[in-house]
Amino acid sequence: MKGRPWWVSGLQFAGVGWYMATAIVLGTLGGWWLDRQAGTAPLLLLLGLALGLTAGFYGVYRMTTSLTSGQRRPRSEREPRP
Repeated sequence: MKGRPWWVSGLQFAGVGWYMATAIVLGTLGGWWLDRQAGTAPLLLLLGLALGLTAGFYGVYRMTTSLTSGQRRPRSEREPRP
């Protein structure tokens, strides 16, 4: 995080929180909607919640490792380590 103003880093970490919240809410709402369509309450709601949590934690992990290491390029575009 060297070379960046403190507020830029703060906004990037705030974005991480929004990402996590959005993943959980979208997964839960998707499961709830599917439950209403299929009549399987609460099975798909719980499945959507689990998928949202998994996607959220995975995304947060990738974002925070990228932010704390200072690298901004995707892994596929980085040079291999010697």
